[in-house]
Amino acid sequence: MTEGNNKAGSKALAAGVLVVVALAIVGAGVWFVLGPGSGSGVEEAQASQNPANEATPAHAIEAALGAAASYRSSEEFAKAEAVLRAAVEEHVEDQGLRLAYAEVLMDLQKTEQAYEQYEAALAIGPRDPQIEFNAGTLAMAVGNPERALEHYSMARTAEPGSAQIALYLGAVQHQLGMQSEAKASLLAAIQLDESSAEASSMLAQIYLDENDGEVALSFIRKAREAEPAQVAHRILEARILRRLNKPDEALTLLMALPEGDLYQPMVLELCSASMGLLNQRAEAAALYERAMELNPGEPEYAFQAAQWHERAGNTERAAELARRASMMGHEQAKAMADRLAEG
Repeated sequence: MTEGNNKAGSKALAAGVLVVVALAIVGAGVWFVLGPGSGSGVEEAQASQNPANEATPAHAIEAALGAAASYRSSEEFAKAEAVLRAAVEEHVEDQGLRLAYAEVLMDLQKTEQAYEQYEAALAIGPRDPQIEFNAGTLAMAVGNPERALEHYSMARTAEPGSAQIALYLGAVQHQLGMQSEAKASLLAAIQLDESSAEASSMLAQIYLDENDGEVALSFIRKAREAEPAQVAHRILEARILRRLNKPDEALTLLMALPEGDLYQPMVLELCSASMGLLNQRAEAAALYERAMELNPGEPEYAFQAAQWHERAGNTERAAELARRASMMGHEQAKAMADRLAEG
C-alpha cells in the first residue's frame, strides 16, 4: 500500500465527525482504492497468494489486496473480508494489509474491529498523520473520545499545517470540556483555512456557553458568510441574538427560512419564544397552528398552539386545541383541557 493510496483513502473518514458536538464528529465516505485484482472465489484468491509455493510474501500481499479490491468493486464484502483476514493472519506486520482490512470491516459496519486494525497499523508504523487522524475518527465512531483526543493530538503534532486536523482536534476537545484548548485549536483551524465555517460555528457555541454573546455573534456571522445555506448556523445566530435581548432580529432571521425548515420543533420554539418577548402571542399561536396543519399527526403542535392561544386570551380556541391534542395521547394537553373545561 503506497503512501498516496493511504492519503487518498483516508479522506473518507472525515466526512461527518462534527456532529458529536452539536455537529457531531465524522462518518465514512470514500475509502481506500485498492489496486486491480481478479479471482472468482475466496479459495482461488488464497491459492493465488502462493502458486507452486514460489511467490514471495510481497507477491502474496499484492494478490490478497487485488482480490479484495475485485470483491469490493462488486460489493462482495464478506469475500473481501475473508481474503484480507487470512492475509493479515499470515502477514501480521504488514501495515497496508491492516489498513485495507479496516476499510472492508467498515464496509460491513464492523467499526470496532476496524478501529482495532487501525491501532495495530499504527503500532506497526510508520505513524503517518493521516492514519492517526483516521484512527481518531474511528475512535469517535466507537464512542471513545479520549482515545480520539490522543490520535488527533498526535496527528496535529505531526502535521501542524492541516486545518482539518486542527478542526477535529478542537471538536473533540470541546466535547471533552477542554474549552481553552478547543478555542486554540479552532482558531488555528481558521488561521489555516479562513473559510472553515465549522470552526467558526463551534467557537460561536463555546462563547455562547460562556455567555459572551458579542464574540459568539461575530463568529457565527463568519460561519454564515462561509455557508449561507446552512440552517444550523442561522439557528445558532438566532439563539445568540435572543441571549443578547434582540428577539426582533432573531425572529426576522428565522422567519426568512423556507417552510420546510421553519416548521421544525427547534425553529418553532425559537420563533415562538421571540414572539412572546415581543408580545406577539396570537402570532405564535398561528405559527403553531400552521405547523399543526402541515403535521396533523403530531400532538405537540396542537398543544403548543393551545398554550399560546391561552396566553393570548383566546381560551375557547385553547380549550379546543387542548382537547384535540389530548385525544391524540398528549398527557399535558389532557390536564390543560380538563383545567380549561372547569374554568
